[in-house]
Amino acid sequence: MSHEHCDKAEDPEASQKNQPWFHGKFDIEEGGIERVTDDQRQQNTTKFWNAATFWFSANMAVATLNIGSLGGSLGLGFWDSFIVILIVNLLSDLLPAWTATVGLSGLRMTTFSRYSFGYWGNMLVVVFSMVATTGWNAINSISGASVLNALSNGKFPTWAGVIVICTSVWIICALGISWIHRLDTYVWIPPLIVWCVAAGTGASSFTSEPSKHLDGANKAAAVLTYMASIFSFSVSWVNCAADYNVRMPADTPRWKIFSATYIGIFVPTVLVQTLGAAMYSGVVTNPEWKDAYTSSSIGGLLKMSLEPAGGFGKFLMVLAALSAIPNNIPNNYSFALHAQNLGPWAMRIPRIILVTFGFVVSIIVGCFAAMYFDSTLSTLLSVIGYWTVIHITVVMEEHFIFRRGWKTYDWDAWNSPAGLPFGWAAIGAFAFGFLGAALGMKVTWYAGPIASLIGKSGGNIGHELTFAFSGIVFPAFRWIEKRVGGR
Repeated sequence: MSHEHCDKAEDPEASQKNQPWFHGKFDIEEGGIERVTDDQRQQNTTKFWNAATFWFSANMAVATLNIGSLGGSLGLGFWDSFIVILIVNLLSDLLPAWTATVGLSGLRMTTFSRYSFGYWGNMLVVVFSMVATTGWNAINSISGASVLNALSNGKFPTWAGVIVICTSVWIICALGISWIHRLDTYVWIPPLIVWCVAAGTGASSFTSEPSKHLDGANKAAAVLTYMASIFSFSVSWVNCAADYNVRMPADTPRWKIFSATYIGIFVPTVLVQTLGAAMYSGVVTNPEWKDAYTSSSIGGLLKMSLEPAGGFGKFLMVLAALSAIPNNIPNNYSFALHAQNLGPWAMRIPRIILVTFGFVVSIIVGCFAAMYFDSTLSTLLSVIGYWTVIHITVVMEEHFIFRRGWKTYDWDAWNSPAGLPFGWAAIGAFAFGFLGAALGMKVTWYAGPIASLIGKSGGNIGHELTFAFSGIVFPAFRWIEKRVGGR
């Protein structure tokens, strides 16, 4: 597809006839992945603080609580879990904060990746992004549904909760970015109240004692595996962080977007994950808490924490379950934008249809995954994290090593294969990155040969090896690609 063909202006009358039925109604977003130009951002402008409130809402969620509890299930005590949560988030949250600044180009993250992966090589990014957002939709919905299941003493099945949460998310995402930012300005407040009350009412059952006695290599393996889970949760936002800043004024300082995003992810994630680690510690000394966790996972622990609050505690559990809605908005909304990068034919499909398709797939996956939640959670977290490491490594090396700044990008070439790299270097880095993951990954059904050397059950070092393998080969491959093809 030529650059001229992509940028050719449409006939006004034909364009008017092709407008959707909801054109101009309800402030529904009509566009797709087309670059938002500087002059278009003079209307419906997004404020830089929305970058903070959006992520406050997305991370002040029961799924974040669930991730925090994984350390205890691996045998780590509260303080060990807290140290991992704090250190990993301090570093890993820098990555989505940086990609959030990409939105000032007017491009969504999956489209911006074309400048490093090439037009066709970027299909790898698109497919994995669609799989990741669908998976996270399922995981987050199940986390919220488990709270409703615990509240009803098992009478409200998890699959029904998944349908309720996914449907609510679909309605908001169908309306579009303006409605999303309006909602996320405030919806982080109710779950914050829930977590504060739960911390107070459940504190008497918390302990610093670990659920297992670990030392030496076995403890190192548990720490590494827990680090991988915390890291995967944070970097999952890398693939969509830019999508919510494309309507900010082009002259917005990048440090403002970076800082607002970093604070918006770091603060709620650390607070809620720490509470999750504390809640799991109740399992160690209290048989009732252990039974609650066995029957309803994180929902059971939350129920036990809020039990002293009586009827008010039950109301707070409903609010906690609903926190899965803003938590899932980035996944369902960005699914449509990922899909439109599949080619010119996909760009012709209205965004609202692709949002609906993502919603249906998420319900199907979520209802089935609910039956195998524990293994699904740990496996999905790891696999998503591996490919995201490759994605961000390639994009950042292209930016800092080969382009050396934002001024070297031709923003008009975003949809022109001839104006973008071939992508062979990125594809090669992708292959080598997954080789590193295969050697170092540790999930329910597989332990890589290097991972198996750490402790009795193995420790997850897949992210470290993925970064090393892809980070070393991409600059070499990219140098060759530029020498041979000139792009």
